[in-house]
Amino acid sequence: MTPGTPAGGLALAAGWYIALASSDLGARPRELDLFGRELAAWRDGGGRAVVVPRHCPHLNASLALGKVVDGSLRCPFHHWRFDASGACVAIPGVRRIPPTARLRPYPVVERHGFVWAWYGGDEPLYPLPEFPALETGPSRYLTYRFAHRTPASPRRILENAFDHYHFMTLHGVRSAEDLRLTMLTDPGAASENGPPIAADAWLGARLESHDLQLPKALTALGITGKRFALLVDGWPGGQRLTFFLDGEVVAKELLGITPVADGHTVFQGWSLVRRTGRPLRDASAYLMYRAQHWLGTREDLAIYRTADDAHAAVPVPYDHSVLAFRKHYRTWVRRAERAERREQVTS
Repeated sequence: MTPGTPAGGLALAAGWYIALASSDLGARPRELDLFGRELAAWRDGGGRAVVVPRHCPHLNASLALGKVVDGSLRCPFHHWRFDASGACVAIPGVRRIPPTARLRPYPVVERHGFVWAWYGGDEPLYPLPEFPALETGPSRYLTYRFAHRTPASPRRILENAFDHYHFMTLHGVRSAEDLRLTMLTDPGAASENGPPIAADAWLGARLESHDLQLPKALTALGITGKRFALLVDGWPGGQRLTFFLDGEVVAKELLGITPVADGHTVFQGWSLVRRTGRPLRDASAYLMYRAQHWLGTREDLAIYRTADDAHAAVPVPYDHSVLAFRKHYRTWVRRAERAERREQVTS
């Protein structure tokens, strides 16, 4: 596998992906496996996160073993130094720096406790979507972070929220009538999740059910509701979700993908459970939501571990939303492939 080439079979869409948690990147550089590539992450003199190919263009030493000196990344082998733009700014014993002595940095945004990196060319095609609920802090929500490893592809993980039928069959959601999923046509229709995502990158849906049968443990706490709804929208590398009972927000979620390599994906993010001002009730609801989230994720992970994406699917009518997601995702895979080919030609 050559540098700049994703692992075979990754079929990754152009988009923003979680590279690592902000707390995992300190003053020293560190190794980073992402997009099927060997990368290095570091912070420049201003504390800004930088993600670059791991190996020095000189004699291929690992820059992750280097040191940040005067705001630039110094190779441990011959002390070549690179700034945040990837340009080589110093070579001991050499007056003229070769024009090819440079790295290709990835576009990076640091937000929501994560360092996000763009895959699919040197210029992002849309901004990283916002998630305002996380900015309100503990005043409105009880929060926790989650992270799970799986051999599943990013596409399979992301399409799961659009597969409404599996909520009934795999997760046992019960109601007087089948869940209904409606694909949204306007990014503004998902405003509860946050400001609209760039239209061509966006895909959204609303899942609804009437006469929902809640577990007795929840109704004993006074948590009641007949009408359930899930609002999901996202971009090719992540999703925002809001859960409703009788029109009231119950919880929210930010889901990000870390595509390490083919057959190795991490999906992670934040869950937020709304406060009502009743501490005992809120603490109990938080613990139950978290337990239900863990249980549902474990059920999904069991499917992910053994599913086969190599064969064509045999769709039925209720798969319309999954097929819509797959079509949308494929367009962004092709965009990534074109952009990466262009960058390899010009580099």
